[in-house]
Amino acid sequence: MEPRKAMIGFAAAMLLVFAAAPAHAGAGVVCNEKMATSIDHFGTDGSECLASSDGTSTAKSKATGAKSVAEADVSTGGKANAVATGGSFSEAGSDTGSHSKSTASSGSLAEAFSDEHGKAKATATGGSDAVVDAFGKCKGTAKATGASLAVAVCEHDGTFAHATATGGGEAEGSDTSPPTCIPGPSGTAKVRSTGGNCG
Repeated sequence: MEPRKAMIGFAAAMLLVFAAAPAHAGAGVVCNEKMATSIDHFGTDGSECLASSDGTSTAKSKATGAKSVAEADVSTGGKANAVATGGSFSEAGSDTGSHSKSTASSGSLAEAFSDEHGKAKATATGGSDAVVDAFGKCKGTAKATGASLAVAVCEHDGTFAHATATGGGEAEGSDTSPPTCIPGPSGTAKVRSTGGNCG
């Protein structure tokens, strides 16, 4: 599935390079793009949203707060929704009838990417990182709170990977590989996946 990962990464890079001329909006900013083009909007509060579509569906992103950036990219009927608040970065990318949703708040990073009818959902808050790849007809979710890390990856039809981490914990799940759960001294880590469970 590496070609699909490279494809979505390339699309995100192209979005940053070829985004349309930025437009300024009020505090907080929303981007909804359904035409075959890219948009890049800035809010007076220091936020930024980007959205790119090939015209087959709508890419949605919303950012609020200084240094908050939300980016959404769709192609071939995918659905992507990214939300960033409180100085966070949120990115969602979907291709080939897939769904991705990414939500980041309070200085966090959330990334959700999907392809081939996959469903990806990443949620991060409190200085955390949550990353999800769903490159097949599978479902992946990652939720991280309180300076934690949660990663979920699935690449095969009919599989799943769900990772949750809190309070500085680390949880990594895959549809094929053994999971990793490191709760740390005061956190939690939990994985439920077709590749195995922990926590």
